[in-house]
Amino acid sequence: MKRRKIYFRKLYFTIISVVFCISFSTAQNSAAPKEKMSSSIQLAFNKKADNSKHITVKVSAKNSDNKRKPAENAHINFYAVNKDGEKNIGTCLTDNEGKSELLLPKDIPLDTAMTFHIVAKIENDELYENSDEVILFKDVTISIKLNAADSNRMVNATVVIIGSDGKEKPVKDVAVKFYIQRMFGIMPVAEDNSMNTDEAGLASFNYPKEIPGGSTGNLSVIAKIEDNEFFGTVESAADVKWGSVIEAEKNPFPRALWEPYAPPSLVIVICVLFGGVWSIYMFIFYTLYKIKKEKSNTQIEFDTFIKK
Repeated sequence: MKRRKIYFRKLYFTIISVVFCISFSTAQNSAAPKEKMSSSIQLAFNKKADNSKHITVKVSAKNSDNKRKPAENAHINFYAVNKDGEKNIGTCLTDNEGKSELLLPKDIPLDTAMTFHIVAKIENDELYENSDEVILFKDVTISIKLNAADSNRMVNATVVIIGSDGKEKPVKDVAVKFYIQRMFGIMPVAEDNSMNTDEAGLASFNYPKEIPGGSTGNLSVIAKIEDNEFFGTVESAADVKWGSVIEAEKNPFPRALWEPYAPPSLVIVICVLFGGVWSIYMFIFYTLYKIKKEKSNTQIEFDTFIKK
């Protein structure tokens, strides 16, 4: 009996010790700070046709296997740098692809070189180590001039920049690409749709004819600077009635054998055929029902006659 008590006591103390060790280890692990992942930031500038300025950001991080992956839920702080120091201009959070976008305020301060100096920082984030990236760009403007009455259909795009004296200055040797707006995005107007600006900042393009413009003939012409080292991506748009008018079909879904709606004669024939087949089925069912009923009546009369 004493041996059993000693055995159970040892077992009890062993279980208590194991539970205590596991609890202590778990508490230590939970109390220990999580190791942060190293991160890197990529920035791009985009000035849209409505003159709104955007910074697109893409963040990647190294996981435990030392492989790069999108940094999800990374907090990015943006600062504009000038002679007075850094000024916070916004914050964004990356999505599951490590991407995000910030709409820049209209009154971004310029540095001494009349350049927008933007710094993106990951600061005191729970998941990622501190990191930063700088982007510098100058604010250029593209203006489009169209002559709707001109049979040659020339598109003139002028690229200018505001100098330190506050006056516009033309930008030379910048590649401007020409597009047309479509329902699902933009489409190049030709195979070679790129022209460089001249000394006056002008890039001219001969717009091709016979481009479909829907029922009204209206087209949206887009001039775009793409991924420029100094200016980023800048675009401008203008509407003109240069498209060939496409008249809407009076009956887009005519009744025919090759269309979704069959001709009335075919519908009538099919209805008659199916109606005839189902009529035969109904007649057969009705005849079988009558035969069964008459058989039951005959059996009843026979049974009555036997009883008599």
